[in-house]
Amino acid sequence: MKVSAIAATSIAALLALTSIEAHAINAQRELQKQGCLKCHAVSRKKDGPSLKEIAAKYKDDSEAMAKLKEHASSSPEIEVNGKKETHKKLELEGADLDEVLTWILTR
Repeated sequence: MKVSAIAATSIAALLALTSIEAHAINAQRELQKQGCLKCHAVSRKKDGPSLKEIAAKYKDDSEAMAKLKEHASSSPEIEVNGKKETHKKLELEGADLDEVLTWILTR
């Protein structure tokens, strides 16, 4: 009885981790597809802030998701290397956008 309970718990944990990893892969793949990783990297600064820097900036902000949704779904003017340019709007909506933004906020 104990062995089957341990096995069931282990399988459930493995499935949960696999699901989390799949979401991470999907989010990273979507960021690549959308062109985000041209200017942003996960942990190092490129032309834009790293995803870790973005997560840190919004860590204690209760409106973080709403602010990132607005930024990602509009085309705000940003400054890159002293030049103003328009940030590319993400072609994502609903749950797909939420998944990517949640993944960014958990870096």
